[in-house]
Amino acid sequence: MLCARCFHATNHEGHNVSFFIAQQSGGCCDCGDEEAWRRDIRCPHHPPAGPSDPQDTTPRHITHPLPNTVPPAPNYAFRVTPPPGVKEAIRKTVAFALDFILDTLDYSPDTLSLPGDEADLRLQPSADPMLKDQYCVVLWNDDKHSFDEVAQILAELLGKPLAETKGIARRLDENGREIIEMGSNAGRLVEIAQALHHIDLGVTIRRAYDTFCEQVVGVMVEWLLDLTRARMGTDTLVIRECIAQELLAPRRRDAFTKHLTPPCALILEGEVPNAARMDTLLLYHTRLWRRPRLSLKEIYASVISVSRAHKLVIGSYLFSPSCF
Repeated sequence: MLCARCFHATNHEGHNVSFFIAQQSGGCCDCGDEEAWRRDIRCPHHPPAGPSDPQDTTPRHITHPLPNTVPPAPNYAFRVTPPPGVKEAIRKTVAFALDFILDTLDYSPDTLSLPGDEADLRLQPSADPMLKDQYCVVLWNDDKHSFDEVAQILAELLGKPLAETKGIARRLDENGREIIEMGSNAGRLVEIAQALHHIDLGVTIRRAYDTFCEQVVGVMVEWLLDLTRARMGTDTLVIRECIAQELLAPRRRDAFTKHLTPPCALILEGEVPNAARMDTLLLYHTRLWRRPRLSLKEIYASVISVSRAHKLVIGSYLFSPSCF
């Protein structure tokens, strides 16, 4: 498989070629992987690994755990030397973003469940240091209800114009979830959430502070995806290499102020050897909604295609037994 950029950069005269347009992430370019080709196609964007590459071994021959660090892609013709301190600054910024994402998801539920009453709602784990009585009802997308049906239900339940609830339903379909009501009247919000739950719509109700942090998580995931498409001069790999390094680095729990570690948080230290941010991020995949899930898949596909070494190491996390 070749991306369009690599296909046009190489000679395919006389080859039998088919094209397809991917609707979402799910594949990566095989340039640089000598096992995928009968002969070197000499792609200038994804050169093959050199003989000194420490990961130059077929996966079936690896008998020891792969390291958490991956060297830069070898023999890259468009490599640029960044100014002093730039790469370190990029890594620190990416690290902070990843730790914020994990710190926030520590408090997110694994399943769509509702509190039984106001008292149960106030006992939910929260990162809000002030525990303010401000809550959000969040509706989640499903495949059981039609667009028009959801819009009509929300109009009747919330007392809002149909045109407004159609906008809510559209954003719900695009993003995978949408905040439909917010306020301090916990009793009313619980009634709204339970009414939606009774007609088999996925709904959660949580403190506004935690919901806002989750919304910021969605923005940060989109920002990381944008970074994978950026370049430094002619170098299209250096930023993706920085992202890969921080995904494979251990999580720093002091990166964002948290007053407690909630019971729903996953603590991998002691259970997974050399636990990396990516271990926890993969296990928290079910706590996300559609758009950040798809964007994270694109991020993984982007960093896995940097080099053959990245393909082996990142792939070992994606297919790790701890993630199933």
